[in-house]
Amino acid sequence: MVLLENVHSAVTEIRANMFRSVLTVLGIVIAVMAVISVVSILQGMSLYITEFIQGMGSDAMWVVPYQPPGRAGSELGRIELTYDDAQAIYLSCPQIKKTAPLLQASAELVLGNSSCTSSVIGTSSDFPEIRNWYVDAGRYFSELDMRHRKNVCVIGREVLRKLGAAETLVGQPIRLNDRQFHVVGLLERKGSFFGQSQDDIVLIPFPTAEKIYGNDLARHISILCQVYDSEMTKEASALMKEILRKRHRLEEKQPDDFQISTQDQILEFFNKATKITTVVLAGIVGISLLVGGIGIMNIMLVSVTERTREIGVLKALGARPKDILAQFLVEAILLSLFGGILGVILGFAVGFGVSALSPLPRAFVPLWAVVLSLVFSGAVGVFFGMYPAIKAARLNPIDALRWE
Repeated sequence: MVLLENVHSAVTEIRANMFRSVLTVLGIVIAVMAVISVVSILQGMSLYITEFIQGMGSDAMWVVPYQPPGRAGSELGRIELTYDDAQAIYLSCPQIKKTAPLLQASAELVLGNSSCTSSVIGTSSDFPEIRNWYVDAGRYFSELDMRHRKNVCVIGREVLRKLGAAETLVGQPIRLNDRQFHVVGLLERKGSFFGQSQDDIVLIPFPTAEKIYGNDLARHISILCQVYDSEMTKEASALMKEILRKRHRLEEKQPDDFQISTQDQILEFFNKATKITTVVLAGIVGISLLVGGIGIMNIMLVSVTERTREIGVLKALGARPKDILAQFLVEAILLSLFGGILGVILGFAVGFGVSALSPLPRAFVPLWAVVLSLVFSGAVGVFFGMYPAIKAARLNPIDALRWE
């Protein structure tokens, strides 16, 4: 009952001085808003990237050409990665189940009176299984299409939209860089990644891409690999490195002219970036909470001074020091929690607003972030409200009653 009366008294005092209360807890509002908004954006990105990478399969690995920092191109020779490198990895690395070379370019597509520019990837027939990306209609191109360098393609759904096609186009001809191709399949929808549509893509056989774009581009490809088991990635990575260094005739002191990445490495890199952001955020939150706490303490000291006579009356009527202490401490805690709740609301608004107005993934606010923010807000109220509450509890009732 006494606690409820203290809460009611504190709420009445806060409502009576609402503007002053908001200014008092501004530091806490900023701190909590920063926590909720940044955490919501980071959590949304984390879930988004994790789902994207896991959608490619936990057994996927990537090999790309790499220019080491501070190394001149002439020192290492030509930085290149070829179809033969992909074949060597497949044949010499027992942990590798499949490989798919990726020759990436762009092309102008024409269908009747409609045209558009889309990304083109020259790859192998193993691409769907490694990338975990299959066709919705038609078929994928085969090894026979590869061997005969046929002008066949598999298109994404965004290409359909850009060309204004009402049908799947499977079995129909389109023109790609003034060459006639036959659409043999339509890829399932993958959606966008940071605002970039994954469905705006045309897949063609690697030998056909090599024929169209020439040897220069075909010597600067990426390689997508699939291991038999995700636990083999470390062993496979070491053997792939050995194979490629030998093929590229790199001396012992020379750095790699390629880079091998696994799903775990990509997630680890993102987690490191998240930790750095969290450290910076912690500094902002610490400063803001300190400012907010000092503001609460100052206002509570002012409140003790303004209500000195009231404290004297309460003590004259029999209120004990601990009753006075509890009354002012509850008020400080509620004031701090008020700032925390306002900060949570604004944090939600900022986080979801940023994700709605930008290519960033949809924000996600975990329950632990809300609970932690409110707990810290309450703790600030206890810590910085204790001194004014103790001062009020120790007032001499006679002196307090004489206060004008």
